[in-house]
Amino acid sequence: MAYMIPIYVNLVMNGRKEIEEVPSTLRNQVKKKVEELRLEQQRIQSEEAEAE
Repeated sequence: MAYMIPIYVNLVMNGRKEIEEVPSTLRNQVKKKVEELRLEQQRIQSEEAEAE
């Protein structure tokens, strides 16, 4: 069911699902990827703010 991880990541990132709604077998992997993506978004936003 690893093919479902990107789908759940997308749903969580877009606010369509909460991490608690992700099946328990995938939750830790999805949570880790969502955290990585959010950190990346923050890094990009801070770089853009510095460039202004």
